[in-house]
Amino acid sequence: MFRLSNFHPRTALWRAVTNIGPLPVLIRAKTSTTWQDFWRTEGAEAVFKDYARPSPLRDWLAAKLVSLAPTSVLELGSNVGANLHAIWKANAQIRLYGVELNENAVKWGTQNMPTGCEARLMAGSMSDLEGVLARNGIGPVDIVFSCGATMHVNDDIFAAAKQQALKMARKAIVHVEYHAWTPADLQNGRNWRSSFLSDRWVRDYVAEYESMPEVARVEYFRIPPEMNVTRNIGRLMVNDMTGLIIAYLK
Repeated sequence: MFRLSNFHPRTALWRAVTNIGPLPVLIRAKTSTTWQDFWRTEGAEAVFKDYARPSPLRDWLAAKLVSLAPTSVLELGSNVGANLHAIWKANAQIRLYGVELNENAVKWGTQNMPTGCEARLMAGSMSDLEGVLARNGIGPVDIVFSCGATMHVNDDIFAAAKQQALKMARKAIVHVEYHAWTPADLQNGRNWRSSFLSDRWVRDYVAEYESMPEVARVEYFRIPPEMNVTRNIGRLMVNDMTGLIIAYLK
């Protein structure tokens, strides 16, 4: 998942600063380019180990994906491959691929792949999904999914990734992300994004897909609160992800 690790010094510093007083309303949000550049250069061993940890949420997502009976699955923003590991544990017959911006994460994840897991991690941007797959000799897959990744990219990157995912996925596109359940959620989330040091681009993922001609129907689930992650932004506690959305393709 594309988020700052609990052990990252920037996380500790941010929490310390924002808990000193009220929410930092005068601090402007970092741009998508800043976040992309930050993650592209991350290389700390402790950070990668934190990302590699299993979790109930990863297992829940894996079970949902396996229930769709895919033969191949590709993750956008796969990090070191922990979500792919969970899918492999649920069904070792599925071909697994991941596209990740950070070459260091790809190298670390490949070197630390569980014995028997043949998930293939590839360096590249989700906005160049078709190009990454073509360069690696990979064609369409049954499912393209993201987990805590597309909420960290701006609308241009997401639009490019969505259009290419619609071309490369045969059965479904799945997102576990920070989802806006109501118009108020969307408006408040976008205002929050522009007013605070937030790294989340809040979207209505159902609306993103339900009117697309390639999509047959959209199904959605709330993430069970007992397995979700909460983090503090100042004195607000927020969830990393709030919904699982499945866009079934025609």
